[in-house]
Amino acid sequence: MKKISIIILAIPFLMASCHNSKKEQPEQSKVMDDTHEAVAKNLIGFFNKNAYQNELETYLSEVDNTGKVMSNKVYNVALSRLIYGLSYASVIDTSYLDKAKNAMKFQMDKLVAQDSIGGYFNSFVDAQTNETDGGTSMDVWQQSYGLCGLSELYRNQPNEALLSQIHKLHDGFTKRFHDENHGGFYGNYDSENGKVSGSKSLQSLMYPITAYMENLWLADTANRQKYEPFLKENLELVYKNAWNSNLGWVNIKFDDEWNACKHESAENPCFKVTPGHNFQLASLLLRTKNWGFLTLEEREKYQKLGIEILTATLKKQVFPNADLSQGFYSEVNPVSNEVTDKRKTWWQHCEALIALSLADGQFEKELEALESFYFSVFPDKTNGGEYFFLDENNTPQTDELKGGIGKSTYHTIEMIRFLNGK
Repeated sequence: MKKISIIILAIPFLMASCHNSKKEQPEQSKVMDDTHEAVAKNLIGFFNKNAYQNELETYLSEVDNTGKVMSNKVYNVALSRLIYGLSYASVIDTSYLDKAKNAMKFQMDKLVAQDSIGGYFNSFVDAQTNETDGGTSMDVWQQSYGLCGLSELYRNQPNEALLSQIHKLHDGFTKRFHDENHGGFYGNYDSENGKVSGSKSLQSLMYPITAYMENLWLADTANRQKYEPFLKENLELVYKNAWNSNLGWVNIKFDDEWNACKHESAENPCFKVTPGHNFQLASLLLRTKNWGFLTLEEREKYQKLGIEILTATLKKQVFPNADLSQGFYSEVNPVSNEVTDKRKTWWQHCEALIALSLADGQFEKELEALESFYFSVFPDKTNGGEYFFLDENNTPQTDELKGGIGKSTYHTIEMIRFLNGK
């Protein structure tokens, strides 16, 4: 195993803007409405009350439905997503910005490491013992979402020292995961053996863009050339390979040349699908309308496919009510269209709301119905936070943690951001 070393950052420079955050708070183009503000405060308040550790100035990740902390672990993705939520929501409470910066400092000190290739994120650290996962395997989900919070913190309060560290982590990410031969990103990387053959997926195409590259392209205008080649390449691969128009579902698994895994039969599909990934793919395509580095023709074709995916998905038999007023189920056999999991998942509904909000008013009734459903059932108005799953009758499933390896504030806050015009 290669030796690794924790990156020593110029923290005083990164933290220099912690003071007088109210004075330095950048103006937002549009403040979120009252309902969204209440939901954001309830969600962030749950983690501030139960997970934040004053002496460590960070958040423990595993929190049950009543607010009980279940371990001393701080997960990279969960913490990064908290930084995202705190950074964006600082428009309604400037104290969130200080907590975001404290959490960023902890992430940089305890969760960022480097090897001969560059910077990367450890999966977790025990906040008491400082023990990390220490393995050789990395995945595109944890590495790309490790940059999620940092990009949003930078967007809300630009800081050159922070941007320098973001660039180092971005460069390390692309060196590890990018496929120089066939384009796109592998889903897994091993520090001893390199890129992992057979690990390409829809997620490895979408997550680098939606987790952080799009956000950095918006915020880091002086260095857009660092992101644009990857954005263009992944979008073209998405357009060619990610959508199965015959089945009306996304392709999830690919070989190393981006050929989609073929389903043997309805009884033996290569993979199952989630409506949330249909919506997420549509969302990605619809976000491109203002990406000036794309040609008009490219933007038009991406918009057209995004609307096609939304239209096809809204016709699927995954909605208890045709008007979306009862949400939708979580998993489907893409060949038979049989619903294989009737639970309703918080993140999938967030992705659907983002996609519908980007459709230039073409699905206003569906958007209104789904938004009303989401905000009435997923937030926990008694204990705070939000539920991971509901059952098919909309009863919260409280055995699933409200805070875990990847769950904190991100999906809901990102959705609120898009509903309020970013």
